[in-house]
Amino acid sequence: MAGLAFVFLFLSFRSLSPWLRFRLAWMNGFLIFSILFIFGVVLAYDQNITHHKKWFGHHYMPATAVIVNLDESPLEKNQSYRDNASLLGLSEGDSIFAVSGKIIIYFKKDPLVIKGLHAGSQIVFRKSMQPIQNSGNPGSFDYKRYCLLQGITHQVYLLPDEFSVTGEIKGFSLSLWLQSSRKMVLNILHRYISGVKEEGVAEALLMGYRDDLDRNLVQAYANTGVVHIIAISGMHLALIYGLLILVIRRLLQNRKTRWLGAAIILAALWLFSLMAGGGPSVLRSAAMFSFMVIAQAISKKAFIYNSLAGSAFFLLCHDPFYLWDAGFQLSYAAVLSIVIFYRHISQLFSFRSRIIEAIWKLNAVTISAQLLTTPLSIFHFHQLPNLFLLSNLLAVPLSGLILYGEIFLCGLAIFPTIATILGSLVSWMLKFMNGFIETINRIPFAVTSDLQVNLIQVALLYLAIVATSNWLIYQKHSAVKYALIALTGFAALRTVDLRLSAKKHKLIIYNVPKLQAIDLISGRNYRFIGDPSLTDGESAGKFYVHPSRIINRLQPRDSPPGISLSPPFIFLGGKRIAIIDSSFIFNSHSTGINVDIIILSHNPKVRIGPLKQAFNPELFVFDTSNPSWKIRQWKNDCDSLLLRFHSVPDEGAYILEF
Repeated sequence: MAGLAFVFLFLSFRSLSPWLRFRLAWMNGFLIFSILFIFGVVLAYDQNITHHKKWFGHHYMPATAVIVNLDESPLEKNQSYRDNASLLGLSEGDSIFAVSGKIIIYFKKDPLVIKGLHAGSQIVFRKSMQPIQNSGNPGSFDYKRYCLLQGITHQVYLLPDEFSVTGEIKGFSLSLWLQSSRKMVLNILHRYISGVKEEGVAEALLMGYRDDLDRNLVQAYANTGVVHIIAISGMHLALIYGLLILVIRRLLQNRKTRWLGAAIILAALWLFSLMAGGGPSVLRSAAMFSFMVIAQAISKKAFIYNSLAGSAFFLLCHDPFYLWDAGFQLSYAAVLSIVIFYRHISQLFSFRSRIIEAIWKLNAVTISAQLLTTPLSIFHFHQLPNLFLLSNLLAVPLSGLILYGEIFLCGLAIFPTIATILGSLVSWMLKFMNGFIETINRIPFAVTSDLQVNLIQVALLYLAIVATSNWLIYQKHSAVKYALIALTGFAALRTVDLRLSAKKHKLIIYNVPKLQAIDLISGRNYRFIGDPSLTDGESAGKFYVHPSRIINRLQPRDSPPGISLSPPFIFLGGKRIAIIDSSFIFNSHSTGINVDIIILSHNPKVRIGPLKQAFNPELFVFDTSNPSWKIRQWKNDCDSLLLRFHSVPDEGAYILEF
């Protein structure tokens, strides 16, 4: 109703006299903005699958037969096979009720289990599906929201006898054809590219396929500021666009065949974008280039700002949830930054040597892109690459040569001898580029990590950048005060945050599968109790516990003030905590002491009743190092005794702040 009201007001405004419309020009902009805002809210509401009447969650009951279609071929993981599936219907008796929605299916890791399963296979199962939940660990990746933005809400783990294949999609399917084509390209790369790391980068560079990438290598690319190379983006589309222009330039120069050339370019760009996975950044580039190609076909000059705005509007109408995607945000920020700042930065220096001039212009592009992406990079990834100029100087042009080499490799794969030679050359370039990036990453000051900013601080950083740019580029001296105000506000917020965090005590029991992980926090210091594999340097530690230490601005310390240990007791800022594990034995020294919290860990052989009588705790916490059957038993005991408890595997991480 509100949207209709604004539309009515807008139409009424347009009917006013020209003089009155001129006097009330601000209202025209306000009404247009309001209409678009409400339109966006409606689109976002409708995009949420849980708001659809046909969403299976409104009708699903445990043990109901579920009919799904596999969206892709099962992907091998460490302990299972993973696949995304779209629900087709729910079956109860002889009736089938059509539903919509997506789930994640994990199959037991056994090649015989997935034999015959591929994209388009239809299976049926009755095992109960579980809603996707977050770990609850502070600062951790919001996996539940990430899945929901893709329409995925539930997951299920299937054993061989818990599902049956009922058929597969018949006839032509664009989605299946794209997956088949993508698989064919990946097979070509697998056949002719040598080296595990090199093959992984080649797949990511050409097809956006990241499952074979080495984790340490990806981190090296991120630390050196060139991770955009292995994430399909505007750079890849620009290279392909340039190649297409070169190949069909005669068609574009002829009036009669201009539209044919434009159609070929559009088809090639969108085909590549969809085969590469259709991520927000590559779709942004495809949409923007589409506006440019169409404008050229009708003999109009494309205005870059209109192309950017038009492509963003087009993509957000298709999926408004792109607005929350980091890739979408960074992609538009980078292009806008280059458009605004490149000309001014590139003109700062001029060189007679064409080679030096080309090197400087490449650096100017890198610097320009960095200006508006830096605040977002710090907000999302908590780090800042210090040597991005050095790494981009070689990696960007070399990755372009590699991309062209891979395209020619796929085109010449029908000639094995030529493909083998070309594959060897591409493999050598990939190995050289990986080695170069890893060498830079080993430099001690290559990256500044563990940075933390909130949304208000990001806004203040952008205000400072905009104000400073106006001062330097347009000589608006009044903008200096706004830059100083923004930077002062940023520093003040950071100071207040640091002072507040210095006075806090926290107990965090992390949700880490099958492992004990506890942080005792006093001010900005912490002491860790748990599995040694969860240290910050290990991959599991970086994923589960390190984000919490970043947002809390923590530093490790063996004996932080306000924390003392006398096993099984912990004294934290006036709170008395007991950790009861498998080594715990009742004795005269471990009874008769009231505690605030009892943490049960590593499957101790204890009962809730005796613990209640011995320690009279206010709360029981069961961590993830205990077996699920034991936790169920403890939960039942607590319910019968009317005791408070927190199950970390079921409810997420436990956080106590005081």
